[in-house]
Amino acid sequence: MSSGEAGEREKISMVVDRVIEMFKPDPARIQFDDPFYALVSIILSQNTSTKNVRMAMERFRRRFNSVEAVASASLKSIQEAIKPAGLWRMKAARIKLIARQITEGRIDLESVLLMPYPEARRILMSLEGVGPKTADVFLMFVRGEQVLPIDTHIFRVMRRLGIAREKDGYEALKSKLESAVEPGKRILAHLALIEFGRKVCIARNPKCPECPFSRICPSSEVHAQG
Repeated sequence: MSSGEAGEREKISMVVDRVIEMFKPDPARIQFDDPFYALVSIILSQNTSTKNVRMAMERFRRRFNSVEAVASASLKSIQEAIKPAGLWRMKAARIKLIARQITEGRIDLESVLLMPYPEARRILMSLEGVGPKTADVFLMFVRGEQVLPIDTHIFRVMRRLGIAREKDGYEALKSKLESAVEPGKRILAHLALIEFGRKVCIARNPKCPECPFSRICPSSEVHAQG
């Protein structure tokens, strides 16, 4: 390992420890009693608040009591159920498509959860509408897989800190963070970095004066001048 790589890992580790201390995430509050509804919840969580996801899931579960009911439902009825989550047209189409693939025997989520990580991830990603992040988040929350999924907030934070390069895609940044964060901290790191991106390192007008990393952040001076 080069000195540059070692320094970068130390930087990532320091950032992760600090954001975990700041936000004290509690993974235990995120529990799922059914893998299909877990997958739906993960899809609904994209680009929306936890409060809106909770509202949408309550409506969705009242409306649909099985994956079969979702697969046979009209797209409009799914849209109406999940409206609080935002981007409901796109999300409803994905949810219906996934439900149909499950009921048609393309995948058995219970069986997937018993598979080794690489195989489980590959099979999940064989479903249309499930990408690497969705697969990783599903495995992380439903069975405690020690991975560190990368979302838009984490990408933004890491790019501003100079850890993610412009050319880095999902797999490259995930590998980079996982190499620096011990398995037992990865779920905490995922949750805390998202909160940091939502509340401090926000997309527009980041709160650099409140940021504990402003002295080591290449983007801090740029935003301060802007």
